[in-house]
Amino acid sequence: MASGVLVGAVIDCLRVTIDAVSPKSFLKRFTIGIELVIWALLGALTFYILYIIKGGEWRLVDPIAQVSGILLYESMFQPVFRFLGKIVLYVVFKPIIFIFKFIISIIKRILLIIVRIILFILSPFRKLFGKWYSKFHSKFGKYIFKKS
Repeated sequence: MASGVLVGAVIDCLRVTIDAVSPKSFLKRFTIGIELVIWALLGALTFYILYIIKGGEWRLVDPIAQVSGILLYESMFQPVFRFLGKIVLYVVFKPIIFIFKFIISIIKRILLIIVRIILFILSPFRKLFGKWYSKFHSKFGKYIFKKS
């Protein structure tokens, strides 16, 4: 039954995650295929656990216990798991994402300041380069940039 509860938790977590992503996401487009693969992996893992625990003996009570574990998760443990998931999300992942976005914004601003400084330093040469470029383009542009 414990493996059924874990299977129910994994499938519920997968469904909640897929519902939370944007409609254009890879996960959203291939939801059925991803869920089938996860179900197959969980089934193989369950049979592997049965192989280790019972030495490969499979009885009729095993799938009944698995299904009753999934139903037990749905009826009793789902609110607890979702609450714990939200706690982990808000205590662990949200601060990490915030710090990552903050560092990225600082790097972007530093790069923007560097680019503006370089453009300010090169501003006297812009006019000169602009005249040279237009002269070069008018003489050689028809040869270099001609269409085939």
